[in-house]
Amino acid sequence: MGDTATMESGYVFDPSWEREHGRLLALEEIYDDQSRHRLTELGVAEGWHCLEAGCGAASIARWLAKQVGAAGRVLATDLDTRFAHDRGLSNLEIRTHDLLMDDLPDAAFDLVHARAVVEHLPDRDEALRRLAAATRPGGWVVVEDFDIDGPMYPAAARYYPPEHLELAERLGRALRAAFGAAGVDPGTGRRLPQALTDAGLTEIGAQVHAPVLTGGSAAFFPLTLRSLRPRLLATGEVSDADIEEVITLTKSQGTTYIPNFMVIAWGRKPL
Repeated sequence: MGDTATMESGYVFDPSWEREHGRLLALEEIYDDQSRHRLTELGVAEGWHCLEAGCGAASIARWLAKQVGAAGRVLATDLDTRFAHDRGLSNLEIRTHDLLMDDLPDAAFDLVHARAVVEHLPDRDEALRRLAAATRPGGWVVVEDFDIDGPMYPAAARYYPPEHLELAERLGRALRAAFGAAGVDPGTGRRLPQALTDAGLTEIGAQVHAPVLTGGSAAFFPLTLRSLRPRLLATGEVSDADIEEVITLTKSQGTTYIPNFMVIAWGRKPL
Protein backbone atom coordinates (compact mmCIF):
# COMPACT_ATOMS: atom_id res chain seq x y z
CA MET A 1 0.00 0.00 0.00
CA GLY A 2 2.06 3.22 0.67
CA ASP A 3 5.00 3.86 -1.53
CA THR A 4 7.67 2.00 0.42
CA ALA A 5 8.07 -0.72 -2.17
CA THR A 6 11.83 -0.74 -2.64
CA MET A 7 14.93 1.17 -1.61
CA GLU A 8 16.51 0.69 -5.01
CA SER A 9 16.81 3.41 -7.65
CA GLY A 10 13.26 2.78 -8.87
CA TYR A 11 11.80 4.08 -5.62
CA VAL A 12 11.36 7.79 -6.18
CA PHE A 13 10.75 8.79 -2.55
CA ASP A 14 13.32 8.96 0.26
CA PRO A 15 12.15 6.64 3.07
CA SER A 16 14.51 8.38 5.50
CA TRP A 17 12.90 11.80 4.97
CA GLU A 18 11.76 13.14 8.34
CA ARG A 19 8.17 13.67 7.16
CA GLU A 20 7.77 10.44 5.18
CA HIS A 21 5.49 8.88 7.79
CA GLY A 22 3.19 11.89 7.59
CA ARG A 23 3.18 11.69 3.80
CA LEU A 24 2.11 8.04 3.91
CA LEU A 25 -0.63 8.83 6.43
CA ALA A 26 -1.83 11.62 4.15
CA LEU A 27 -1.88 9.23 1.17
CA GLU A 28 -4.09 6.89 3.20
CA GLU A 29 -6.43 9.76 4.00
CA ILE A 30 -7.07 10.39 0.30
CA TYR A 31 -7.06 6.89 -1.18
CA ASP A 32 -8.26 4.49 1.56
CA ASP A 33 -11.96 5.03 0.82
CA GLN A 34 -11.51 3.89 -2.77
CA SER A 35 -9.48 0.87 -1.72
CA ARG A 36 -11.91 -0.21 0.99
CA HIS A 37 -14.88 0.20 -1.37
CA ARG A 38 -13.32 -2.01 -4.05
CA LEU A 39 -12.20 -4.70 -1.60
CA THR A 40 -15.67 -4.74 -0.06
CA GLU A 41 -17.27 -5.05 -3.51
CA LEU A 42 -15.06 -8.07 -4.22
CA GLY A 43 -16.46 -9.75 -1.12
CA VAL A 44 -13.71 -9.70 1.51
CA ALA A 45 -15.24 -11.53 4.44
CA GLU A 46 -14.78 -13.45 7.67
CA GLY A 47 -12.13 -16.13 7.40
CA TRP A 48 -10.28 -14.79 4.36
CA HIS A 49 -6.49 -14.89 4.18
CA CYS A 50 -5.14 -11.64 2.72
CA LEU A 51 -1.81 -10.22 1.60
CA GLU A 52 -1.14 -6.47 1.72
CA ALA A 53 2.05 -6.01 -0.33
CA GLY A 54 3.94 -2.78 0.27
CA CYS A 55 1.82 -1.95 3.31
CA GLY A 56 3.29 1.50 4.05
CA ALA A 57 1.67 2.76 7.24
CA ALA A 58 -0.62 -0.32 7.24
CA SER A 59 -4.08 1.27 7.42
CA ILE A 60 -5.55 -1.11 4.82
CA ALA A 61 -3.84 -4.09 6.45
CA ARG A 62 -5.47 -3.22 9.78
CA TRP A 63 -8.84 -2.68 8.11
CA LEU A 64 -8.55 -6.07 6.39
CA ALA A 65 -7.67 -7.74 9.69
CA LYS A 66 -10.91 -6.41 11.17
CA GLN A 67 -12.93 -7.60 8.17
CA VAL A 68 -11.60 -11.18 8.18
CA GLY A 69 -11.94 -11.63 11.94
CA ALA A 70 -10.35 -14.19 14.20
CA ALA A 71 -10.77 -16.95 11.63
CA GLY A 72 -8.86 -14.98 8.99
CA ARG A 73 -5.27 -13.85 8.60
CA VAL A 74 -3.55 -10.82 7.06
CA LEU A 75 0.10 -10.71 6.06
CA ALA A 76 1.37 -7.15 5.55
CA THR A 77 4.75 -6.83 3.87
CA ASP A 78 7.12 -4.00 3.04
CA LEU A 79 10.83 -3.52 2.57
CA ASP A 80 10.66 -0.85 5.27
CA THR A 81 8.16 -1.61 8.04
CA ARG A 82 9.06 1.25 10.42
CA PHE A 83 5.67 2.89 9.95
CA ALA A 84 3.54 -0.26 10.02
CA HIS A 85 1.88 -1.16 13.32
CA ASP A 86 -0.56 -3.97 14.10
CA ARG A 87 -2.17 -2.07 17.02
CA GLY A 88 -2.85 -5.27 18.89
CA LEU A 89 -4.53 -7.16 16.05
CA SER A 90 -3.49 -10.78 16.64
CA ASN A 91 -4.51 -11.89 13.13
CA LEU A 92 -2.19 -9.35 11.46
CA GLU A 93 1.45 -10.22 10.76
CA ILE A 94 3.83 -7.48 9.57
CA ARG A 95 6.90 -8.82 7.79
CA THR A 96 9.93 -7.19 6.19
CA HIS A 97 9.90 -8.48 2.62
CA ASP A 98 11.22 -7.67 -0.86
CA LEU A 99 8.55 -8.56 -3.40
CA LEU A 100 11.05 -9.28 -6.18
CA MET A 101 13.58 -11.20 -4.09
CA ASP A 102 11.81 -12.96 -1.23
CA ASP A 103 9.44 -15.89 -1.55
CA LEU A 104 5.72 -15.76 -0.84
CA PRO A 105 3.56 -18.79 -0.01
CA ASP A 106 2.10 -20.32 -3.15
CA ALA A 107 -1.68 -20.07 -3.76
CA ALA A 108 -2.24 -19.05 -0.13
CA PHE A 109 -4.37 -15.90 -0.21
CA ASP A 110 -8.00 -15.16 -1.00
CA LEU A 111 -7.06 -11.54 -1.63
CA VAL A 112 -3.82 -9.82 -2.62
CA HIS A 113 -3.68 -6.02 -2.62
CA ALA A 114 -0.86 -3.62 -3.57
CA ARG A 115 -1.21 0.17 -3.79
CA ALA A 116 1.41 2.57 -5.20
CA VAL A 117 3.92 -0.27 -5.18
CA VAL A 118 4.24 -1.98 -8.56
CA GLU A 119 5.05 1.23 -10.44
CA HIS A 120 8.26 1.60 -8.41
CA LEU A 121 9.63 -1.86 -9.13
CA PRO A 122 12.22 -2.52 -11.85
CA ASP A 123 10.42 -5.67 -13.07
CA ARG A 124 6.72 -4.87 -12.84
CA ASP A 125 5.61 -7.94 -14.81
CA GLU A 126 7.51 -10.24 -12.46
CA ALA A 127 5.98 -8.49 -9.45
CA LEU A 128 2.47 -9.09 -10.80
CA ARG A 129 3.33 -12.68 -11.62
CA ARG A 130 4.46 -13.21 -8.02
CA LEU A 131 1.31 -11.60 -6.63
CA ALA A 132 -0.84 -13.81 -8.87
CA ALA A 133 1.11 -16.93 -7.87
CA ALA A 134 0.46 -16.18 -4.20
CA THR A 135 -3.31 -16.02 -4.83
CA ARG A 136 -5.42 -19.12 -4.46
CA PRO A 137 -7.62 -20.25 -7.39
CA GLY A 138 -10.78 -18.13 -7.25
CA GLY A 139 -9.05 -15.39 -5.27
CA TRP A 140 -8.59 -11.75 -6.25
CA VAL A 141 -5.58 -9.57 -7.04
CA VAL A 142 -6.16 -5.81 -6.66
CA VAL A 143 -3.47 -3.37 -7.78
CA GLU A 144 -3.51 0.42 -7.62
CA ASP A 145 -0.99 2.69 -9.34
CA PHE A 146 -0.82 6.23 -10.67
CA ASP A 147 -1.12 7.35 -14.29
CA ILE A 148 0.69 10.65 -14.82
CA ASP A 149 1.72 9.94 -18.40
CA GLY A 150 0.57 11.21 -21.80
CA PRO A 151 -2.57 13.35 -21.60
CA MET A 152 -3.16 12.70 -17.91
CA TYR A 153 -1.05 15.49 -16.42
CA PRO A 154 -2.59 18.24 -18.61
CA ALA A 155 -6.01 16.82 -17.74
CA ALA A 156 -5.19 17.12 -14.03
CA ALA A 157 -3.92 20.66 -14.61
CA ARG A 158 -7.37 21.73 -15.81
CA TYR A 159 -8.69 21.32 -12.26
CA TYR A 160 -6.39 24.04 -10.94
CA PRO A 161 -7.52 27.68 -10.98
CA PRO A 162 -7.26 28.94 -14.60
CA GLU A 163 -4.52 31.43 -13.78
CA HIS A 164 -2.36 28.52 -12.58
CA LEU A 165 -2.96 26.23 -15.58
CA GLU A 166 0.43 26.76 -17.20
CA LEU A 167 2.25 26.23 -13.89
CA ALA A 168 0.24 23.06 -13.21
CA GLU A 169 1.10 21.70 -16.66
CA ARG A 170 4.81 22.35 -16.09
CA LEU A 171 4.57 20.64 -12.72
CA GLY A 172 2.94 17.65 -14.42
CA ARG A 173 5.79 17.44 -16.92
CA ALA A 174 8.28 17.65 -14.06
CA LEU A 175 6.57 14.85 -12.14
CA ARG A 176 6.49 12.62 -15.21
CA ALA A 177 10.16 13.32 -15.94
CA ALA A 178 11.23 12.82 -12.32
CA PHE A 179 9.46 9.48 -12.06
CA GLY A 180 10.85 8.34 -15.40
CA ALA A 181 14.41 9.32 -14.44
CA ALA A 182 14.11 7.17 -11.30
CA GLY A 183 13.02 4.15 -13.32
CA VAL A 184 9.34 4.48 -12.41
CA ASP A 185 6.82 3.97 -15.21
CA PRO A 186 4.56 7.07 -15.01
CA GLY A 187 1.88 5.24 -17.02
CA THR A 188 1.72 2.08 -14.91
CA GLY A 189 -1.89 2.69 -13.91
CA ARG A 190 -3.11 2.77 -17.49
CA ARG A 191 -1.37 -0.52 -18.26
CA LEU A 192 -2.69 -2.46 -15.26
CA PRO A 193 -5.72 -4.14 -16.91
CA GLN A 194 -3.59 -5.68 -19.65
CA ALA A 195 -0.80 -6.50 -17.20
CA LEU A 196 -3.21 -8.42 -14.97
CA THR A 197 -4.48 -10.28 -18.01
CA ASP A 198 -0.91 -11.14 -18.97
CA ALA A 199 -0.38 -12.44 -15.42
CA GLY A 200 -3.08 -15.04 -16.11
CA LEU A 201 -6.01 -13.41 -14.30
CA THR A 202 -9.60 -13.20 -15.55
CA GLU A 203 -12.72 -11.12 -14.78
CA ILE A 204 -10.56 -8.01 -15.17
CA GLY A 205 -11.99 -4.67 -14.10
CA ALA A 206 -10.59 -1.20 -13.52
CA GLN A 207 -11.56 2.31 -12.46
CA VAL A 208 -9.82 5.68 -12.49
CA HIS A 209 -9.94 7.62 -9.23
CA ALA A 210 -9.24 11.35 -9.31
CA PRO A 211 -10.11 13.12 -6.06
CA VAL A 212 -10.78 16.83 -6.53
CA LEU A 213 -9.31 18.42 -3.42
CA THR A 214 -9.87 21.85 -1.94
CA GLY A 215 -7.04 23.96 -0.62
CA GLY A 216 -6.05 23.08 2.93
CA SER A 217 -8.06 19.83 2.98
CA ALA A 218 -5.23 17.33 2.54
CA ALA A 219 -1.47 17.23 3.17
CA PHE A 220 -0.55 14.48 0.71
CA PHE A 221 0.33 16.55 -2.35
CA PRO A 222 2.28 19.34 -0.62
CA LEU A 223 4.27 16.75 1.34
CA THR A 224 4.88 14.81 -1.87
CA LEU A 225 6.20 17.92 -3.60
CA ARG A 226 8.50 18.70 -0.68
CA SER A 227 9.83 15.13 -0.72
CA LEU A 228 10.41 15.21 -4.47
CA ARG A 229 11.81 18.76 -4.60
CA PRO A 230 15.40 17.77 -5.61
CA ARG A 231 14.15 15.41 -8.31
CA LEU A 232 11.66 17.97 -9.64
CA LEU A 233 14.30 20.69 -9.81
CA ALA A 234 16.65 18.33 -11.65
CA THR A 235 14.17 18.03 -14.53
CA GLY A 236 14.54 21.73 -15.38
CA GLU A 237 10.77 22.01 -15.83
CA VAL A 238 10.10 23.93 -12.60
CA SER A 239 11.95 26.26 -10.25
CA ASP A 240 12.00 26.24 -6.47
CA ALA A 241 9.65 29.24 -6.56
CA ASP A 242 7.26 27.27 -8.78
CA ILE A 243 7.16 24.40 -6.30
CA GLU A 244 6.52 26.78 -3.42
CA GLU A 245 3.73 28.47 -5.40
CA VAL A 246 1.95 25.14 -5.94
CA ILE A 247 2.39 24.17 -2.29
CA THR A 248 0.89 27.50 -1.24
CA LEU A 249 -1.96 26.96 -3.69
CA THR A 250 -2.76 23.52 -2.24
CA LYS A 251 -3.08 25.13 1.18
CA SER A 252 -5.24 28.08 0.08
CA GLN A 253 -8.91 28.02 0.98
CA GLY A 254 -11.28 28.15 -1.98
CA THR A 255 -8.94 26.59 -4.55
CA THR A 256 -9.32 23.16 -6.14
CA TYR A 257 -6.84 20.75 -7.65
CA ILE A 258 -6.28 17.09 -8.51
CA PRO A 259 -3.05 15.57 -7.13
CA ASN A 260 -2.87 12.69 -9.64
CA PHE A 261 -5.01 10.04 -11.31
CA MET A 262 -4.97 6.68 -9.54
CA VAL A 263 -6.05 3.53 -11.41
CA ILE A 264 -7.41 0.62 -9.39
CA ALA A 265 -7.52 -2.67 -11.32
CA TRP A 266 -8.52 -6.16 -10.27
CA GLY A 267 -8.58 -9.69 -11.61
CA ARG A 268 -9.48 -13.18 -10.47
CA LYS A 269 -7.26 -16.24 -10.53
CA PRO A 270 -8.96 -18.98 -12.53
CA LEU A 271 -10.21 -22.04 -10.67
